[in-house]
Amino acid sequence: MRAMTVCTLTGFVTIVTTAVAEPVILNGDLDGNVGTNTAPLMWMNAQATPDVANASGPFNNTGVPWTVSPNGGTFARMNGVGSEQSEGISQNVTGFIAGEIYELSFFATNLGFRTNSTGAWGGFDGYFEFYADGELVATSDALSKQASATDPIEWVLQSVQFEASSSEFLLEIRAETVADPFQIAYMGLDGVDVSVVPAPSALSALAMLGFASTRRRR
Repeated sequence: MRAMTVCTLTGFVTIVTTAVAEPVILNGDLDGNVGTNTAPLMWMNAQATPDVANASGPFNNTGVPWTVSPNGGTFARMNGVGSEQSEGISQNVTGFIAGEIYELSFFATNLGFRTNSTGAWGGFDGYFEFYADGELVATSDALSKQASATDPIEWVLQSVQFEASSSEFLLEIRAETVADPFQIAYMGLDGVDVSVVPAPSALSALAMLGFASTRRRR
């Protein structure tokens, strides 16, 4: 992010920029070693037992390969159960500015779950919660599982916004269910990215620059 100052002189706009720290999330691609009870590289198990998954699994009982996200590679698989057993991953992140608004974008999906013994297609609607140093700062839109076990999963690009309370904090991402506790939502997450949300003054400055450029062309 860069701070912006705008000065107007005889119809011209001068923009002075000052470099500031950039927010950093390591391995937002969520690449890692496929397995159960593990987190992507550079991330930690925040709660319960998240998994690193690819098109095959683990816990893909549908009989058809899962669809990986547009981000590619592996993704994090987390169960939301409405309690302290909901699964999550976390990372200490840096480069933020207290009081600034940031946007987290990510790919999300609801994987559903087919029981091997009965073939029943289960799972509930679910979403993701985002925590900064243990405080809930944002929630994603809820997603439903696919209509049947034979349908490929669908990834949705979502985003949430939050205000940073400090320059460094523990970012935790946790799956949750919209149903009663222990009615599980089987969620997938990938491609986590962060960007600063321009302040209204910065947007106004850019609009002024465009207006001045138009006047000069005339």
